[in-house]
Amino acid sequence: MSVHKEGASWRVKWRENGRQRTRSFTRKGDAADFDIAVRRSLQLGPVLSRELERKTITLGGFLADGFKAYASTLAPATRRHYAWAIDNHLADLIDEPLVGLTVPRLAAHQQQLLDTGRTPNTVRQAMIRLSGILQAAVEHGHLPANPVRAVRKAPAAPREEVKPLSPVDVERLIASLDGRSRAIVLLAGHLGLRPLEVRQARWSDFDGVNLTISRARTKRTAARSRVIAVPAVTARELRAWQLQCGGRDDQPIVGDLGADGLRLWAYKHLDVAARRAIGRDDVTLYTLRHSHASALHYAGWTVPEAARRLGHSPVVHIGVYAHAIDAISGTRYDSLDALIAAARAKLVFRQSSASGS
Repeated sequence: MSVHKEGASWRVKWRENGRQRTRSFTRKGDAADFDIAVRRSLQLGPVLSRELERKTITLGGFLADGFKAYASTLAPATRRHYAWAIDNHLADLIDEPLVGLTVPRLAAHQQQLLDTGRTPNTVRQAMIRLSGILQAAVEHGHLPANPVRAVRKAPAAPREEVKPLSPVDVERLIASLDGRSRAIVLLAGHLGLRPLEVRQARWSDFDGVNLTISRARTKRTAARSRVIAVPAVTARELRAWQLQCGGRDDQPIVGDLGADGLRLWAYKHLDVAARRAIGRDDVTLYTLRHSHASALHYAGWTVPEAARRLGHSPVVHIGVYAHAIDAISGTRYDSLDALIAAARAKLVFRQSSASGS
């Protein structure tokens, strides 16, 4: 091994695994430092050299190197979630060596986040992202195991129970709208679609009887596509909307409406209509999805049947809707069509009674 000057550069020469290796530098100091590092590595051997290097790499160093390559394979939204956690909740750990991120150290950091006003749900999300980072570090050989997995997580805050609308209130809300707004509420309130599915469902997915929600048009974690039987009255209204808007098979049912556009629509139209029609100021598209879940049980659907229609597991369904199912009382119906017809009949009767008085 030696450092030689060659023209305007400095070249380091050494032998490794029986082969002559060289590397050039523009500065003599850099060449000398590299020469020392190579000598040290050869003296220690590859195993001990990696072990010593592992003790010096920090969380920030890994984020700038190994994790950066890993993150390039993630979806843009997932990368934003990691950036949110790193910038807002993990900054105090950036200069810590990876091997120093032990279970006690991470537990202390978690408590520090809670003590500084972060909510338990926020802390849980930040720790989930940290776990993803350290799992990548394990895969790169910098850690023997992921310490976040052994940290007792902050207990999640109790989730507020959903408050579904009654079938009559759903029909009153639908009756107060027209055009695209009516179609959006039909998709959420009569079919239980998620906001993402409302935006992405296309006319080609609707055959007049069923609406197919493919895996490409729902959340990424969906296990399978699902076929939703459309109530006859809903099918007629969707076809009427298609004629009105001139929708082609390759177009979304509600038109070109991105996530921000749908949120703006909910603020300008759904919120206003719900306040005027039913006196509620907390109605969202998810409220309509929850209302459909409740309506399924009025129409005699079992928990597994309702869960399949909504695209989640029976365990999730019970966890979210148990209180709504327990609260169902009075008349049960043979089908969703019968339920919708009865709700609309009650609405007409109440309106006629109000006008008569």
